[in-house]
Amino acid sequence: MKYLLSLFVLALSLNASIYYAKVEPYEAYSIKATASGEIISAFKEAEGKVSNGGILLQIDDLLNKKELKSSKTKLASLTRTMELTSKNVRNSREVERIRESNYKKIKDLKTKSRTSKDAELINLINASNQVLSLENSLENLKVSISDLEFKIASLEDTIEKKSVNIKKGFLIYKIYVNKGDFVNVGTPLVDAYDISKGKLTIFLSKEDVDKAKNSAIYINGKKSSYKVDKIWSVVDTQNISSYKTEIIILAPKRFSELLKIEFK
Repeated sequence: MKYLLSLFVLALSLNASIYYAKVEPYEAYSIKATASGEIISAFKEAEGKVSNGGILLQIDDLLNKKELKSSKTKLASLTRTMELTSKNVRNSREVERIRESNYKKIKDLKTKSRTSKDAELINLINASNQVLSLENSLENLKVSISDLEFKIASLEDTIEKKSVNIKKGFLIYKIYVNKGDFVNVGTPLVDAYDISKGKLTIFLSKEDVDKAKNSAIYINGKKSSYKVDKIWSVVDTQNISSYKTEIIILAPKRFSELLKIEFK
């Protein structure tokens, strides 16, 4: 009995560094709507296929594009108005300078009447007020242009978000919506996988953590050039007393295959 128990313990120690993992895509993405609207086109035939990088789903953006065109026209008009106002400010400052020069020339002259001096002063004040008024208009135009530029950027961002495409080479796993559906922000649209590489996820025992970092990795009994990519430093919440570990591998011919992993 003691001999059998020793063999059992020996078998456990020999298998302590053997794990099994299913080959998963490198990354999984769940794309959700970031803008609301009606789905006006949905390429459902792409489900289960590798993306060519084209538009997969299109949310109605007609009004957004019309508003964008109108806003750009307004921006061009405001920009031209600001240029003209800036020129007007420069001219008015020159008038103010001349009025000020004329007033300084006569303000202390005893040969000029008080009425003449007051008239020149009034001309100077009017010229100064004209400059202030135009400068105020110029500042208001700058604010309006800034607001309009922000609106244009927001519209362009919304329009871009309403065209949903998946990066070329990614697997389009599932499309959740159909043409005619109305989606709100947060509605699930597409699940996609990055299949450019594979990923193996295992849960190491405490005793195997250091061994995994420093040992060769054998896949299905064959030595590989792979290294451990990441080991979580805290134990997993579900696999108690185990440390989640990832190994990145070359893209396999097929995913979901179960592989044996050994550290030697």
